Amino acid sequence: MSDDVVTATVTEGVGRMQIERPESLNAFTPRVLEELHDAIRSFEADDDVRAILFTAAGDKAFCAGVDLGDEGGLSESTPEALDTVHRAQRVLKALRRTPLPVVGGVNGYAMGAGMDLALGCDIRVVRADAELSQSYVNVGLSPGDGGAYMLPRLVGEEVAKDLIFSGRRISGTEAKELGIASTVIDGDAERTREVAFDRARELADGPTVALGNAKQLVNEAHDVNMETGLEHAIEALGECRETDDHAEAITAFDEKREPEFRGE
Repeated sequence: MSDDVVTATVTEGVGRMQIERPESLNAFTPRVLEELHDAIRSFEADDDVRAILFTAAGDKAFCAGVDLGDEGGLSESTPEALDTVHRAQRVLKALRRTPLPVVGGVNGYAMGAGMDLALGCDIRVVRADAELSQSYVNVGLSPGDGGAYMLPRLVGEEVAKDLIFSGRRISGTEAKELGIASTVIDGDAERTREVAFDRARELADGPTVALGNAKQLVNEAHDVNMETGLEHAIEALGECRETDDHAEAITAFDEKREPEFRGE
């Protein structure tokens, strides 16, 4: 049996990476973060992968945040703790920068940096009774893993401050109401992972270049002025027009059928 703390497999065009530490509520260690980053890079290099699914094992947690009992946890010295923060940030940046669409299946607790990793996904499928929290203030810390950057883009500044200042827990249902999740599942953890996979598979069947360009345009929307955003949109559109998928879409329209995209 593999001793990996993150499994990475490919199924039907979907690169599936899953944290395998249910006994620790899938809390991350430096090794977990390293393997997550490696999985993303390996999916990017695999022509058969056209979408990514990010899940966690077990039925209690997506990720309970940093493992306080592990080397590099918050109970360790400052240099080690900061190294773990840098590793978590590197995973968040990889999730955001990859041109592949990323679906997160949040099947339970997503606390602190665990919530931030979920926020790094492009689309979140969340179990109704999941619990998410920007729990940093509860241990006397400010968000260090991307929550203060990502959350306002989803819910606005005031709601983001309320969640961060209070550290309160919200359910998957409330996450959907606030705009943090696109889909909420009234089912168990396995059902949540199944629905998340189905969503990732739908994206894997789409026009890969167009999806990647669209992701980049949306990601930068809060960081560039309108003129720059529109210029980048023209450039992205020009690239899409040269793809086989665009040609297939035109042919399919003429032939009155659904297009069959190949990601090229």
